[in-house]
Amino acid sequence: MIIAVSITIIIVGLIIDLFGSVDDSASSFQSSSYLVFVWRILCLSVGLYAIFFMFKVGAGNMMVVRLEDNQEVLLHPVGFEKFVTFSSWTLLANVLYFAVASLLQLMNNGETSDIGLLGTLQVILFVAGISMAFLTATVVRHIILPNEVRIAREHSHLFLFHEQIMHNFAAIFLAVEMILVSPNLAAEFALFGLFFGIIYLSFAYVNAYYGGGFFVYSFLHPKPKIAPIFAVGLASSLAVFYLGLWLVSEVRQTNIWLSGITMIVWVLLVIQFKPVMTEFADD
Repeated sequence: MIIAVSITIIIVGLIIDLFGSVDDSASSFQSSSYLVFVWRILCLSVGLYAIFFMFKVGAGNMMVVRLEDNQEVLLHPVGFEKFVTFSSWTLLANVLYFAVASLLQLMNNGETSDIGLLGTLQVILFVAGISMAFLTATVVRHIILPNEVRIAREHSHLFLFHEQIMHNFAAIFLAVEMILVSPNLAAEFALFGLFFGIIYLSFAYVNAYYGGGFFVYSFLHPKPKIAPIFAVGLASSLAVFYLGLWLVSEVRQTNIWLSGITMIVWVLLVIQFKPVMTEFADD
């Protein structure tokens, strides 16, 4: 199913000239504003430090499902082992976007005549990054954390510095970027969300079968017959979140205040900065 969806995405992208739309959009991401440049450097610096912190903090805590028996176990990943989660990919997409955006602004100071492939990459990373960030924040706030509370499991580790950046600030950073820059987005860019979802799913299965022997997310385990549906659903969710954000950007064209308020409310509904069960932190 993953291969079929991937081929479909490529065919549709070619038919609608997806990269032509990306090239048209790229110039709208360019800015000569000193405020925007400082903002991008700040976000990049925080993201890079979060990655450094992931290595510095030592072994983590990660509940996974073993491929062999579909049983949940606790692992303590270190170093690059921590980058198997979708959340960590969210952080990487965030850092890569702000790195490219900062570099382009430093090179061209807002000029749009010679942005080339970097401009194309900037658009794609923004679409992927903001879709992943809002999906991650939503799942953590409304699914993962409530489940931790339901089973009365200590979860203060989900609020360490790098976790805060992945789960909360990635969405905040790109939401503010969207407000500051007001890029011209297109509905068809949702295909990039689907594509990045497929890439992560492919990685997850390769890692399970040929690497760690586990899935970070239980719904990806192939044992349930409906597993492929859940897998495609994950990829589709990225497209859905992007389309919602695209609608917010469209509203901005006619009502900047409504668009801004909508974005702020949306962000507030998906972020959470501290554990609900704070008593566990003292045990």
